[in-house]
Amino acid sequence: MEKTLFILLSLVLCWSASFAAERGIKRVEIKTVSGETVGLYEESHALVIGVSNYTGGWPKLPGVRDDIVSVRKVLEEQGFGVEVVENPKNRIELEQAFNSFIQTHGRKPNNRLLFYFAGHGHTIKNYGEEMGYIVPASSPNPNRDLDRFLDSAMDMQMIEVYAKRIRSKHALFVFDSCFSGSLFALSRAIPQNISYKTASPVRQFITSGTADETVPDQSIFRRQFISALQGEGDTDKDGYVTALELGEFLQKTVVNYSKNAQHPQYGKIRNPNLDKGDFVFVLPKAALDLGSTSKTAVSVAVVAAPLETSGLQLETLIKQAESQEQAKEKLKQVKKQWAAWQSR
Repeated sequence: MEKTLFILLSLVLCWSASFAAERGIKRVEIKTVSGETVGLYEESHALVIGVSNYTGGWPKLPGVRDDIVSVRKVLEEQGFGVEVVENPKNRIELEQAFNSFIQTHGRKPNNRLLFYFAGHGHTIKNYGEEMGYIVPASSPNPNRDLDRFLDSAMDMQMIEVYAKRIRSKHALFVFDSCFSGSLFALSRAIPQNISYKTASPVRQFITSGTADETVPDQSIFRRQFISALQGEGDTDKDGYVTALELGEFLQKTVVNYSKNAQHPQYGKIRNPNLDKGDFVFVLPKAALDLGSTSKTAVSVAVVAAPLETSGLQLETLIKQAESQEQAKEKLKQVKKQWAAWQSR
């Protein structure tokens, strides 16, 4: 039985990867209030990176493991194919994750890409300028070894390089970390309704705090990020959450719930060719049915993929099976659920 379960679990991993890839290939249509189609996402892909097991003098962040699970779930409900990277040791491993993801998914114009990082961030001042850094697992505390920190952490200038390297029109970078937001122009604009401008190319950024703030292990930011994508971030009740709406929502709620200890920043890249559009999430149909006051209808709503098709749920189903035959039957049922969801 143990050998059989091992084989079935191996199949689960293969099927889970397949489900994730196919999940991202569901077309999403964006329409104005009047019903005019202004944008179309052919595929939706997300790279979620979490660092919890710090070994170089930074406080460990065990809560990041829960963050990864929760963020992955809400993005899959949004129709994204999600790739997860946990505890990259250094800048090289971070670069490998970004490069591989962009090479695979970032070359089709009508894709939307989302990057989510949960872990420590740090800002260093150099000759009057501030530079933010993403901190991988083995980076030393810069107060103890600045040179090794600079050699191993990833500076935000590299994020700008990746943002420009992407050929897909829309990319959103979300950092549950605190550091300087000098890479992007801070936004104070009021989110606008969906229009033809929405489909223009854009690179957007959201961070959970400023340079001199500390991210708590139990992330308020992550909880509010999920609430926003489940409907609370739709401030104009049109069935969509744009990145500008998301940034505004996070700024208000995180400041409130953190009792003014965290101040999220959001904005667009400082580039006139990549700052006109707006990344768009389409609310799941269930969220739209829960009391939206909009008089306009959203013609295309993302319907959440069956929960059982996630890797964690599949593995649990197999382990709970009382026999080989029962395990096989459960997998058949999941495949039927997946086929039904894909045909929507």
